[in-house]
Amino acid sequence: MIALFKDRSPVTILWLFLLSLAVHLHYFLLPPQVVTVEGDGFISMFLQRYIAPLQPVAIMLLYHLLVLTQALRLNFLFNDQRMFIRPTYLTAMVYILITGIFPQWNQLTPALVANTLVIWLFSLIVNLYNSPNPKTLIYNVGLIIGGCILMYHPTSLLVLLALFALMVVRPFNITEWLVMLMGVLTPFYFLMSYLFLTDKWANLSKFIPDFQLNLPDVDANFLFFVSIGLVLLILMIGVFYFQDRSRRMLIQVRKNWGVLMVMLFIMLPLPFISENASLDSLLLWVIPVSPFMAMGFLSPKKETFPNIMFWSLMILIVLNNWNILRK
Repeated sequence: MIALFKDRSPVTILWLFLLSLAVHLHYFLLPPQVVTVEGDGFISMFLQRYIAPLQPVAIMLLYHLLVLTQALRLNFLFNDQRMFIRPTYLTAMVYILITGIFPQWNQLTPALVANTLVIWLFSLIVNLYNSPNPKTLIYNVGLIIGGCILMYHPTSLLVLLALFALMVVRPFNITEWLVMLMGVLTPFYFLMSYLFLTDKWANLSKFIPDFQLNLPDVDANFLFFVSIGLVLLILMIGVFYFQDRSRRMLIQVRKNWGVLMVMLFIMLPLPFISENASLDSLLLWVIPVSPFMAMGFLSPKKETFPNIMFWSLMILIVLNNWNILRK
C-alpha cells in the first residue's frame, strides 16, 4: 500500500482522495460537526455564523477539501525544499491518516482551518535562509503570526517558533527581530484602531488570548492510549531515521528540519494553556508530526514494516471512529 504514495505521479492525488474517503468513511452515517469555542478567535465566529447552518453534506465536503488541500500543500512544500531523499506523497498520506485517528480531529474546527495559515507561515520561514529581501519576508512572517493569533488564539505560541527560526536560520540582527515583532503587532494595531473609532473599546479583551492552565476533557479509554502510543512510536522511528540522514543533508535543509523539530515541541502544550481548549486544538501538531512520520515510512529498505504501520493506523482509525457510532 505504501508504494502507491511513494511515486510522484498525478494519479497519486486520486489515491489521496480515496484515502481521505476511506479514513472518514463513517461520515456517511455520522457527518462531521462544526465544533467551536467561544472567545478563541475570529475563525470560531465565522464557523458558527456561516458554516454551522449548512447542510451536513456541505460540511463533509468542506472538511475533505480542507484536509486534502492542506496535505497536498504541505507535501509540495517539502518536495520543493528537497527535505527528503526523493519526492513522494508520503507526507500528504500521513497528514490524512493522522487527522482521522481521533474523533476530536474528525470535526470541522478552528484548529483545522488555522492549519492552512500555519502551513503558509512555514512556507515563508523555510525561505528565510536565501531570501534576497529578508526584512520584507520577516515582516510578512510576523504579519501572518499576528493574523493567526487573532483568528485562533492558541497559535500565539508561533511567536516563539518565529524567534527561534530567526535565531537559527539567519545571523543575529536586532533590526530583523524588531521588524518581525512589528509584523506581529500590526493586526492588533488595526483592530484596536477599529474598536476605538467605533466606540467598542470595551470589547478588546475578547480578541486578546487568555492563557491559563487548562485540563482538556478527554475520554481516556484504552483505544485512546493505544492510538497515542502508535503515533509516538512511528514518530520516534521517523526521528531516528532523520538523525541518521541529517549529517548528509544540506545546511539549509538541516536548518528547516530543526525549525520543524522545535515546532513539534512548541505545539504540544496547546490544549493545556488556553481556556476551554480541548484535544481538537492539538490538530496544529499534525503539521510538524506528518513529515517526521513520513520519514519513518520512506526510509526502511523493505516495505513490510511501513505497511504494518499503515494498516495499524487504519485499524485504529476504524476502531476509534466506529466505536463512536455504537454509543
